[in-house]
Amino acid sequence: MKYLDLKKLLKGNIFGMLDVVKLFPNEKSAAIRTQLYRLAKKGLISPIKRGLYCFDKSKIDELELAGQLYSPSYVSLETALNFYGVIPDIPMAVRSVTPITTKKIETSLGKFYYLKIDSKLFFGFSQTPFNIAYKEKALLDYFYLRRIKKVSREMRLRLNDWDWKRYHEYSVHFPKWVQEIKLL
Repeated sequence: MKYLDLKKLLKGNIFGMLDVVKLFPNEKSAAIRTQLYRLAKKGLISPIKRGLYCFDKSKIDELELAGQLYSPSYVSLETALNFYGVIPDIPMAVRSVTPITTKKIETSLGKFYYLKIDSKLFFGFSQTPFNIAYKEKALLDYFYLRRIKKVSREMRLRLNDWDWKRYHEYSVHFPKWVQEIKLL
């Protein structure tokens, strides 16, 4: 495996060891691992975490990276709410939900938190260009996972362009106490 072949065959900036193994089926995994280590040593690629690399750290979208670091997951909660302009507060870490285990991952590119959600509530997200909850689902996830039972003015929710039909369709899957939250 040569660097130029790797760069040519990989479509995105972020890639994993398994992506490279699939592209070079005639090479042994151990040899590929060694080559990736050497490319990283030369500064041609950058390790993000064990088994995950990128060509250029400056071109990484942290929301895209969140899905690559821990899967299955989708960006939600404060991160998605800020992304859509529902809340003005900028979160200091990317927050996602997952049907598996709660996890915290710190990299040189930032902090990423994954909160466990019941698998029956793992829906309501767009998959392009990265997995992110629809704003209505992100708010329901936020209420549910943060145990918020009443909306206050301090939350400063901006519900412009709100899809009330989607919100109500999604809310029926949540416990009754979430469904009963009154939005201002």
